[in-house]
Amino acid sequence: MSKKKRKPELLRKESEYLELFPDDKESKSERKRSLALKEAQDIRKFEIDLYWKRTGFFWAFITVIYTALFSVLCKYIDYPCKYKVFVPSISALSGLGFFFSVAWHMVNKGSKFWQENWERHVSLLEKSEIGPLYDVYLNPKTAGSRWKPTKEFDFSVSKVNMWASMAMCISSLAVLLGVIYWLVWIKSENKLLVLIPSVILIIFTVITIFRSDGNSDIEITDSEEDNLNMIHIK
Repeated sequence: MSKKKRKPELLRKESEYLELFPDDKESKSERKRSLALKEAQDIRKFEIDLYWKRTGFFWAFITVIYTALFSVLCKYIDYPCKYKVFVPSISALSGLGFFFSVAWHMVNKGSKFWQENWERHVSLLEKSEIGPLYDVYLNPKTAGSRWKPTKEFDFSVSKVNMWASMAMCISSLAVLLGVIYWLVWIKSENKLLVLIPSVILIIFTVITIFRSDGNSDIEITDSEEDNLNMIHIK
């Protein structure tokens, strides 16, 4: 049974957002807005920490998969008759490499979404509490140089990481297709042994892409008039 769609309230202006956290207490330690800012700052730090922990996890897992694939391939190339039983493993490992590369890119995109979500909360809440601390920084146009190796530059670390994961997705797909072509059309191995593990993992990858929407139970209404671009789920 499908989940019932939740209809969110569109927040069109900054004032509508701040009304959710009223400045309702005399003591700063008891005010909703002050507490919300502290909570948003803590969650933002937590999301950034998780972002890099997830990246380390996927790098380690992908490295293990391709190390195993290289090892099995070397044994099969040296002794194809003796290690013919490795053919399904070669196909499966190349498929797993593709799946985890795509999963890593999806996790990067998801982590970036939630990181920016909490950065937006901090930016909106901080102005009346501590001032626009997170919105004041070095002018990226004059602070450094893109090409000078000893100068700073405002590269987005998370974007670089997402481009790296995208490059890994393309490379892993090339490896998968190359392995299938080499085994089936050059080595003339049994097509079922080669294709079944790979096709299953490709299908599983596609399902993962289209079935991993964390907000699938929210009925989102697009509007060009929304300046704040945020929603409140009651």
